[in-house]
Amino acid sequence: MTDSQKFLHDFEEFGYCIVPADDRAELDRLRSDVRDVLYDQLKVKSGDVQNDLDHIHRHCGDSAEIDRLRLAVTPIIAEKSMANRRIFAAFHSKLTSLVGQDVLAQRVPNVVLQPPNHPTPTELHRDAPANSPYEIVVWLPLVDCHHSKSLYILNRESTRAALELYRLNPNDAEAFEGLLDARAELVDVPYGSALLFWSALFHGSQVNTESETRVSLNTRYKHLFAPLGMKDPFRYFEILQTTELMRLGLAFQRSEDM
Repeated sequence: MTDSQKFLHDFEEFGYCIVPADDRAELDRLRSDVRDVLYDQLKVKSGDVQNDLDHIHRHCGDSAEIDRLRLAVTPIIAEKSMANRRIFAAFHSKLTSLVGQDVLAQRVPNVVLQPPNHPTPTELHRDAPANSPYEIVVWLPLVDCHHSKSLYILNRESTRAALELYRLNPNDAEAFEGLLDARAELVDVPYGSALLFWSALFHGSQVNTESETRVSLNTRYKHLFAPLGMKDPFRYFEILQTTELMRLGLAFQRSEDM
């Protein structure tokens, strides 16, 4: 079995994989640009990229200021840094093997800043069925993420078990918490890699009890003609790339010259 075949086999079996970047230089440039946007917003002099991101909380007064910073930089990172295109380019081989060459991308990638002891981690949730079950989620840490600085995920089998437990005992919170404790996988994702996972998997994060901030981007990709779920395609997605054949077909459907 080749590396590519193993990746596809594992992704289908478990619903997620941690993969290294195909283009580390592109990823390094994106990380540096994100740091610059953050530090320009803070009006603080920058230095070493890794250290700047790990310790950005030292330049923010409290959790409310961190949240304001995140909201302020999100559209800038989406537009000026062209984050969607660069993330896709950095992990091109794996993403293309999953969604193909005609690709829709989430219009604005999410920026997450979770400093030490930030009181509002990401609650347990799954994106589908509100999102399309034909989407791939890319969780891209811009720092080394481990232990409580990372996130947890339930693989395909564990997600199925959690849904079945909830269906049978919707009010048994203790049993559901017990299942999470037993089955949730706290993943270590070093900088230079990304967690790719199926949109139907449960995932979330804990309070970050490490001494460094978790800085990450997350975004979603799907094939142009895969079902969209309940999201408005014109507000949530943008066309990232199309093949020559797709452009011919779209032109034909719009009754343009052949």
